[in-house]
Amino acid sequence: MISSMMDEKHQDYLLRVYDLYNRYGIRSVTMDDVARELGISKKTLYESVKDKADLVEQVMFHNQQNNVKKVNSLTSPEINAIEELFLVNYYMNQMMKEQNPSVGYDLRKYYSAIFEQLLARQRESMHNAIRVNLEKGVREGLYRDNMNIGLISKIHLTRLEYRHSTDPYMISDLNSEEVMREIFIYHIHGIASEKGIKELYKQIKKYWK
Repeated sequence: MISSMMDEKHQDYLLRVYDLYNRYGIRSVTMDDVARELGISKKTLYESVKDKADLVEQVMFHNQQNNVKKVNSLTSPEINAIEELFLVNYYMNQMMKEQNPSVGYDLRKYYSAIFEQLLARQRESMHNAIRVNLEKGVREGLYRDNMNIGLISKIHLTRLEYRHSTDPYMISDLNSEEVMREIFIYHIHGIASEKGIKELYKQIKKYWK
């Protein structure tokens, strides 16, 4: 596990290694490649990591932490719950566009234990973020006040995860951005009050011109 007190140089190294993985895939990047990219010897590299698996774990957990911090930074008392969703939705779409699919493939196939840990942490983080947004929307009168927040947050999380499906029935005529947009609108229509529906279309005009 990565220490929250790691120094800035180590954090910079992890970011640079993630960039390598994102360009070439995890499996194809060797420890020699990493040392060369960082401008250090392999001996120095192994002073910070035990082996490649340890490096992969540090890099991917650090990247996940950064994404969580970014999403959290998009929430604010100054903007309402629905606009928060638009901002987070935009960030998530951009992040997925920039991510090489081979990173997830390599993680799942060659580092399954790390993949499962990342998935569990991601689910917990996303579930909490959805729940907090639902509670905020209810307080603001934008969401229905008679819904089961715990259940709705789990349902929406399942919908979001299904966008990664390789089922041809699901994706034959849709690209992932279109799927995400439809899931997004469907989600808000299902939870919004009359006031919230009006706010939804106000934000659509603002963000989806």
